[in-house]
Amino acid sequence: MTNRSSCLVPCALCILTLALLAGCQEKNAGAAKATAVTQAPAVEVRLIRVESRPFTAAVAVTGSLVSRTRVDVKAETIGRVLRFPKEEGDPVAAGEPVLWVNDEDSRLALRQAESAVLVAEAALDRARVLESHGMSENERARNLLKSGGITEKDFKAAELAERDAVAQMAMAQAQLDQARAAVAVANKRVRDAVIRAPVAGEIQKKFVNPGAYVEAPTAVFTLVDNTRLELESSVPAADLSQLRAGQAVTFTVNSYPQEKFEGRLIEILPAVDTESRSATVRVHVTNAGARLKTGMFAQGEIQTGVRKDAIVVPSAAVYREDRSQKDSYVFVVENGKAARRAVRIGRETDSMLEITEGLRPGDVLVSEQSVEIAEGVTVKGSS
Repeated sequence: MTNRSSCLVPCALCILTLALLAGCQEKNAGAAKATAVTQAPAVEVRLIRVESRPFTAAVAVTGSLVSRTRVDVKAETIGRVLRFPKEEGDPVAAGEPVLWVNDEDSRLALRQAESAVLVAEAALDRARVLESHGMSENERARNLLKSGGITEKDFKAAELAERDAVAQMAMAQAQLDQARAAVAVANKRVRDAVIRAPVAGEIQKKFVNPGAYVEAPTAVFTLVDNTRLELESSVPAADLSQLRAGQAVTFTVNSYPQEKFEGRLIEILPAVDTESRSATVRVHVTNAGARLKTGMFAQGEIQTGVRKDAIVVPSAAVYREDRSQKDSYVFVVENGKAARRAVRIGRETDSMLEITEGLRPGDVLVSEQSVEIAEGVTVKGSS
């Protein structure tokens, strides 16, 4: 019995020793793991300090300049072009003669119509005489009938003659009116042989030259007024809530890349395109000096508002699923580690976003997105 007890004691001591050794190894492994995490290299990032400053929000616009007054002038007569001295780009005044068509046939027709008027006037004069004579004869027959000087049959004949004279008078008057209308038509054809500018502007394009044969409705030239220009542009539907008629617009054109031109938003068309999810806006353009021309490509922005103390950050710092998403997040630095912060986006430009909720002045912000950044990751950076 004594021998068996003496054998069990060393065995127990051995088991206890092994357990102690195992526990030490686990503790050392955990400590090593913690040390490894603690000693993981910090992620290098670019940092900025959040500040409030004035922010001008804008919506980008691109498009072509178009004239509010663009007229395709067409011939209203038939003949060959005799003269067309204006060239493309030449200015014209409203009502100014621009093109002349051979009007020989029209003038001959006018003379014929004028002669027909003379004939109709003579016929009307004769009808007046007959009418006056018929009325006198009828009046005399009526007096004779009362005294028994003529028969009832003779009186009826005189009465009928008067009515016929009145009808002849009316017919002669109608023929004269018809002849005068023919003169008016012939005069118009003579006038149509000279094509005038319906509005003031510039000759954008000539479609015919002297010697060409024209007839109604042949297009002869296009006229544009570059003093009344508009910029038409498509704007994403997500930006429409920021737009109001009357907002200021600034833009540039390739012909004058260093100069900014001004305009004013005048209309937002009511329909949104189902494919592009955008709507067309129209901007009235100020064209001082008439340097801007129809067809120029323009790039600019609609100024939607100014806030004096806005929180503005680079758009590259904000994580969001798409451009219309307003609830998004950023990473700020707290105690040397990245902390995710939910933010709400207000107005925006191409590269900057206004943050209406989630940030305050003095916050240190990670200014660029990175796949290495996550909640609790140690970061170090430079401004």
